[in-house]
Amino acid sequence: MIKESVHTQAADNHAVAAALELAPAIADRAKIVDKQSEFPEESLALLRKAGLMGLLIPEEYGGYGASIETMAEVAQIIAGACLSTGMIWAMHMQQVACVVDYATDELKARLLPRIAAGEIFVASVTSELGKGGHLLTAFAPLSYDDEGAIISREAPTCTGGAHGDGYLITMRRDAESTPSEVTLIYAEREQLEITVRSAWEALGMRGTQSVGMTLNGKVPCEQILQAEGGFAQIALTTMVPIGHIAWASCWLGATRAALRGMQNILRDPKTRKGYPIQSDLFLEKWARIRLEVDTVSAYLEKVIRDYEAIRATGELFLHYKSHAYNIQVNNLKVLASEQLFETINHLIQLAGLRYGYLKNDSLPLERTMRDLRAASLMYSNDRLLLANGKLALFDRI
Repeated sequence: MIKESVHTQAADNHAVAAALELAPAIADRAKIVDKQSEFPEESLALLRKAGLMGLLIPEEYGGYGASIETMAEVAQIIAGACLSTGMIWAMHMQQVACVVDYATDELKARLLPRIAAGEIFVASVTSELGKGGHLLTAFAPLSYDDEGAIISREAPTCTGGAHGDGYLITMRRDAESTPSEVTLIYAEREQLEITVRSAWEALGMRGTQSVGMTLNGKVPCEQILQAEGGFAQIALTTMVPIGHIAWASCWLGATRAALRGMQNILRDPKTRKGYPIQSDLFLEKWARIRLEVDTVSAYLEKVIRDYEAIRATGELFLHYKSHAYNIQVNNLKVLASEQLFETINHLIQLAGLRYGYLKNDSLPLERTMRDLRAASLMYSNDRLLLANGKLALFDRI
């Protein structure tokens, strides 16, 4: 399991320090990553070398054994430097957490040390034609022979898919199963024949290179992740909460970096000329921007605190069907994606044309806005709000 009650503060501190040390180099590459729509291979190489790809992996397998709280802090640092890099890393964390929690002992022993050593970036394959990113259904079925499970899968979007060293893939359990009977299976790149089907020319998040792909291959059945409650348990106990915490942390980190950048402009006599910083209206707008950021930060901290407390009891399985639990996890994603996009919009309005709307090296607000526009579309907020509306009818307020 991901580290819960046993907490090695020194390891967590070391991970945060490593991220802070790498952040300037990652930030230097961010402009090129965005302009050229380039996968941030150099930045990812830095994270591999620092061991940060194994942040959530227990120390017995060579990882940091870090807490969820530390994951959120590291995500903010990386995304504050480059949101594309941050989101790639965050989705890798989501996949690694699933392996830590639900892979067979054989697969964990073989795979986790390699991830911790920086050898493997795990990409997520959950999207599918006809269902979008709906997580709890799958159309393409697994088939089987004496050698293992046969994968034949198309995915319209896969973050960093062309660069993955391994993949966690959702598929229908078999041809006779319903779409809700989902199986999660791990595959190495060498076990697959991969064809990139579509390019990634996006408004923002250009470095994620979330291309369309076709994957075909065969893997041993030991690479199927197992849970008593099936894939729904894997998704609702680990994949969704870790994903939403990591995503929200990235969006918060990018927004905080923008806020710090604007604060530096306002504090520097050479750049603050023309800004009415003594105006009551200006100060009120600045205060509201800070309030918006702090609101998301406070809710993120609460979700992390509650989630880690449940994990520490060892009874997460008993909570994952709870209405309140799922509403809270979904609300984090909706709140962070919508509020922080609006915060950047407000910050651009305050910064004005020069530092807000135009591309510039001092404060890349226009890039941050383009990147954050994707946040509400990633596992659509409409879908989450629909689910929460149904849950809220039965949950005790």
